[in-house]
Amino acid sequence: MDITRRSFIRWVIASGAAMACPVPGFGRQKKSGSIEIPSEELHGETNKVCHEVRDAHKLPLPAPSRSCDVVVIGGGPSGLAAADEVKGTDFLLLEKEPHLGGNAYTETWEGLSYSTGAAWTTIWPEAQELVSRFKLDQTRIQGEDSACFDGVWIRNFWNGRIHNPAFDQLPYPVSVKGVFRRFMAEIDKIDYAAEMDRLDQRRFSEFFEGYPPQLRDFWDGFGRSNWGAGCGHTSAYLGIQAAKQWFREPRYTWEGGMGIGPRRIFEGLPESARKRVLTGASAYKVRRRGKKVEVSFFQDGQPQTVEAKAAVVAVPKFFAQFLVEGLPEDQAAAMSKMRYQPYLVFNLCFNRVVYNQGYDNWVVGAKHFTDFVPADWVKYADGGDLSRKQVITVYSPRPEAERADFLDDADVLAKAKAAVRELVKLFPGWSDHLAEVRIYRRGHPMPMSIPGNFTRLQPLARRDFPPVYFAHSDSASEVSDFFFAALAGIGAAKKALKHV
Repeated sequence: MDITRRSFIRWVIASGAAMACPVPGFGRQKKSGSIEIPSEELHGETNKVCHEVRDAHKLPLPAPSRSCDVVVIGGGPSGLAAADEVKGTDFLLLEKEPHLGGNAYTETWEGLSYSTGAAWTTIWPEAQELVSRFKLDQTRIQGEDSACFDGVWIRNFWNGRIHNPAFDQLPYPVSVKGVFRRFMAEIDKIDYAAEMDRLDQRRFSEFFEGYPPQLRDFWDGFGRSNWGAGCGHTSAYLGIQAAKQWFREPRYTWEGGMGIGPRRIFEGLPESARKRVLTGASAYKVRRRGKKVEVSFFQDGQPQTVEAKAAVVAVPKFFAQFLVEGLPEDQAAAMSKMRYQPYLVFNLCFNRVVYNQGYDNWVVGAKHFTDFVPADWVKYADGGDLSRKQVITVYSPRPEAERADFLDDADVLAKAKAAVRELVKLFPGWSDHLAEVRIYRRGHPMPMSIPGNFTRLQPLARRDFPPVYFAHSDSASEVSDFFFAALAGIGAAKKALKHV
């Protein structure tokens, strides 16, 4: 059944935490044709403040009305981990959204948790220390990713090995299947760790020359969803590492994605420290003043300034370059060259289970989305009660040129409908059980792992600017990751504590 024939579906648009500066809002419903859609009016703040900072508008800089030891700017995993590190001091955390979590933020529908961003992570030695520190209890994701080629679904498709039996299930001639194996044999010879500097300057697309387009199509979608870039804009260092290694490492998450993590960090803070965390507080200027730092921010529409001995700036570098006054020219230039992919996330809410074949599912060549995840897979990988309600999280990374389109509610809604129609063509039965579509838009959530980002841009962008120190998930590692973000926050906080 075509989705356009359904009249009962509720479509809800929310503005994402990394959009630029809006807060989540929900549209009033009205009918248009056969589908209920939000009106043009959305409730909540707009992106006015952040755009004014970007455009160098003159904003008020009142004298400090309070002082503290450390100011942390940003309430995502990085900022919250920094707050945990400085919790014994007189600190203040400023988060512009009405909620915490940043790009790791979980919402609920009918009691079911679903992700609006970060989906999973891996656990390595330093990460395991954070698991213990924050009392995290993620569940291991069962199985590998599934992929759909020309309508044929292949479970556990990519495992990083040359002799992968899944390649035999490809709906292509034997010669094409053999080429997939030849690609694996070629990159298996490459020691990506030893050649990191050289490979990070090259494009991953260079390694697909002479191979059939189906191979690159898979990695184009995979890259855009996981590190913000297709093969032509991906560092070869990361691309080769992912093809060889990613699927050999266990992955972990919660029902509803990584948004539970920031919640656990915040809940683990002492009550006195939780009171020092302010939401709806939009920082717009960070200025060094002698050995101290002044941070100006809006809360409840009123400008305020706090004086501190040090600051941790745990926001994306694209905004940090405008936020922090007096940055060295080369550092600001590095921040400005970092790229971020805009992202739409559609959570499809069903009145019963419609899909339970795998965790992350890739539709190669899809036009309006890259992959989808059953939000409760880690809880019901064995199937469970198939009459239960279910949420399917659909990821739709968009070209950078479409970022401005996210400000147009009608355009965002049209993109959501196109993605749902494309999915319903694959799974016609879905439309019979679809009750609601929740749309989350993020303007700058995904740091793109472009050539040179890891070895050239990040080291300059995260450089200390005492008493200002930089954190966030774009500060270190090849990809944006929950644990790397937390480690960056803790590292910056430790430096800030030296000024206390």
